[in-house]
Amino acid sequence: MTEPKNPSNPHQAIELYIQRVTELSQLGQKIPTNEELLIIASELGITDQEIASAQKQSQAHFIRAKGYVTLSHWDDAIAELQEALAFNPFNLPMLHLLINAYLGRWKKTHNKQDEDQINFRVKQCLEIQPDDQESLKLLAQLDQLINNYKYQIWGISAFSLILIGSGIGFFFLNNISINLFTQNNQKLEIMKNELVNEIQGLKNEQIILSEQLSEKIKHQEEVDKDYQLQIEILKNEINKLNQQHQELINKFNTQNKPNSENKSPQTNNKTQTKSL
Repeated sequence: MTEPKNPSNPHQAIELYIQRVTELSQLGQKIPTNEELLIIASELGITDQEIASAQKQSQAHFIRAKGYVTLSHWDDAIAELQEALAFNPFNLPMLHLLINAYLGRWKKTHNKQDEDQINFRVKQCLEIQPDDQESLKLLAQLDQLINNYKYQIWGISAFSLILIGSGIGFFFLNNISINLFTQNNQKLEIMKNELVNEIQGLKNEQIILSEQLSEKIKHQEEVDKDYQLQIEILKNEINKLNQQHQELINKFNTQNKPNSENKSPQTNNKTQTKSL
């Protein structure tokens, strides 16, 4: 796809810049270097002042994305974070939130593309900080969810096969018994109706079990969301405590400083008195 060398206005240039940085990141499967970013900006005629302004705007995208994540609006959150990261590609908190957004959407749709994006963004985090524990925890969470989902699919499939096999076996056994012991058309019709009712009952049980399984999955997602919210609350409390601690230290230092200055003249007076 070709793009204009000199966009008609700064807004269009910024949009093209975001598009090209995103494409470069996806194709190269890595974070663009500062040199690559400068080349793109130079080709589009974006000034340093416009880049600085866009970097400030990326914080607004980040704040909006946090709100969308809280509301589970995953598509909106991902779109905001992609624009935010175009001008702050090395920002770990933004990358962590983007991974969380992809993870939230994967829980809903189980889309393979979201799974690939999570793995890709985790690699970016580890390029920035090789010992980044937060991204590794998110990757481990994805692996656990994938395994749980596979077990659920296998369980439902096995249960369905058992139900179908039982129904077919029951049907043939009854047909054989009827052919061997009776030729009564009325009795045969009754047996068929009973079989149909039993199969329908098994299908209803399967639907109920599937609904119960979906409720459990939904409940687990709500628990995960509450857990993340509690973590954010605890982080805020820790920050408040750190601020209060620093304020107490400053207050203590302020109160002790005059005492040390007043003490010095008294010591000098005592020295003079002894000399006399």
